[in-house]
Amino acid sequence: MKNLLKSIARFWMRYYLLILLLFAGYRAAELAGRFYRGLIWSDAEGYYLYLPALVVNEGFEDFEVRTKAQFKPFEGTNKTFTKYTCGVAIMQAPFFLGAHALTLVTGGEADGYSDYYIRALQLAGLFYGFLGLLLLKKILTRHFKPVAVMMTVTGFFLGTNLYHYILQEPGMSHVYSFFLFGLFVWLTPRFYEKPGWKTFGGMGLLAGLIVLIRPTNILLLLYLLLFGLRSWADVRERLLFFRKHLGALLLAPIASFLVFIPQFLYWKHISGDWLIYSYGEEGFNWLEPRVDMVLFHIKNGWLLFSPMAGLAIIGCLVGMWKNRYNIAPVFLIWLLLLYITSCWWCWWFGGAFGHRQFVEFYVLLAVPYAWLFTQVLESKVLVLKIFLVALWLLLGYYGYMLAVHFRGPHYEWWSWKEVVEYMWQFKFDKKY
Repeated sequence: MKNLLKSIARFWMRYYLLILLLFAGYRAAELAGRFYRGLIWSDAEGYYLYLPALVVNEGFEDFEVRTKAQFKPFEGTNKTFTKYTCGVAIMQAPFFLGAHALTLVTGGEADGYSDYYIRALQLAGLFYGFLGLLLLKKILTRHFKPVAVMMTVTGFFLGTNLYHYILQEPGMSHVYSFFLFGLFVWLTPRFYEKPGWKTFGGMGLLAGLIVLIRPTNILLLLYLLLFGLRSWADVRERLLFFRKHLGALLLAPIASFLVFIPQFLYWKHISGDWLIYSYGEEGFNWLEPRVDMVLFHIKNGWLLFSPMAGLAIIGCLVGMWKNRYNIAPVFLIWLLLLYITSCWWCWWFGGAFGHRQFVEFYVLLAVPYAWLFTQVLESKVLVLKIFLVALWLLLGYYGYMLAVHFRGPHYEWWSWKEVVEYMWQFKFDKKY
């Protein structure tokens, strides 16, 4: 029995990402109707509609959307308007085009919304989600042992709302940003180790796409700027680096600008202006942050729905003083993100599962999370190890069960009574 358990443990440690991918593929194929029918709806349709509008409708004029109340013609025109930028559509495009070709070959309804298109969206979520997890594993393997890496990757996938946005709402922007964050963080050391036109241009393109998808993602640039800084001597050396490579560095913002050209063309076509603020009267209340609500409110409170991620914040608080593995910059970025998020007029970010604003930033938060686990697992206090592993299992179960029993985004918000019923009395839909 002992040898069997050891063999199972070795097999899991070697192939856990593949096992999780197979499991996720099964869950996607069996996705409940309430999610399947809503994969291209509301905000998700806003990111996606560029593709059917251009490929199927051959333009935004008189284009019929599903969420008619949300995506109306731009004022004074018959051109469908979405406030969401086209970055997600760019990343979905290969999957959409494949689905479109397959639909045409099989004689299906080539409207951009039929089954093949929905399945393509699911495939895109799985593809980018697991590439993101693979990159996360590679990032963590640079510094941490396999057990801590496995517990971090598995914990974030199953124990947070990352699972939901990979499998149950892949039409939202977060799984795409999660992958891009992973690629950006993975390439950051190369930015300083192998400086040059190619490196700076590539990072500029990547940063441009990251910001195009979600403007608040610009906070990730702080990670690049502060990477590896632990003393004033490091700061002086960094300034000398930028001065030395200033000419080549100018290629980065130029490359980022190129990524935005399709968006500028859309805004010009819709409104007559190259640059518009597409969110209208929506904005920030900078003097009224709702930090406590963002973290703990029943209406999508981040740590209420994904308490597993709270271990990363503990890791930040404990590990930022020595600033190993860039934990201090990560904590600073998270604090800024928390403040900006809590000042948005819709601090709960609409119909969501948990607070979705933090999902892509899990790539950064995974480092203090893995550092915390490493400190505990390498300690000599057996009780502390047992407690952490038990807590990890409990939070993983809580996060996963909450996700699969979630009934879908709605505006009759959960009450504490409903949460208790879902988790302990199991009053939920049987098919999930």
